[in-house]
Amino acid sequence: MRFVVISLLFNVYWFSAALGPPSFQWLMVAMLLGAILYDRSVMWAMAVLTPVGLIGDSLLLHTQWLAVDTEYVVMPLWLLLLWLGFCSFVWLMRDLILARAFWFMAALGSLGGASSYWAGERLGVLSFPQSLWVTGAVLIGVWLVYSIFLINLMQWLQHQLRARSIATRREP
Repeated sequence: MRFVVISLLFNVYWFSAALGPPSFQWLMVAMLLGAILYDRSVMWAMAVLTPVGLIGDSLLLHTQWLAVDTEYVVMPLWLLLLWLGFCSFVWLMRDLILARAFWFMAALGSLGGASSYWAGERLGVLSFPQSLWVTGAVLIGVWLVYSIFLINLMQWLQHQLRARSIATRREP
């Protein structure tokens, strides 16, 4: 049940970014705060996991694999919020993700991540300056790298938080 609820909430979050920038950014911020209230370790996940996507998507934007209509310095605010929300989602789903075979989850992340950009392109929130097929292949490869990094970072962060929790319980 938790998987279904969190997945539905993330889809509301994603559509808020894809259909409403900037009109739904307040909803995205409110949902991020809700995720933090639900599980405070989400803050750690945001800090550790989000830079992977921010750096990667900044490179995709600046090398013109992706294009958006809005003005931005590094990336549009809605895309930054989307990465914060995505990393919160995967963190809240970490038990399910980390319990599955690594390469299966990396492949699933590769296809799922790339398809979300294709959906964003279909909805008009971004565009592909290069051909659809070439951009699709690049995005699948980029998302394979993202997925590998994110899964490894989640494993590392989960270990760090557990070790910290154990050490805190031992202190008098």
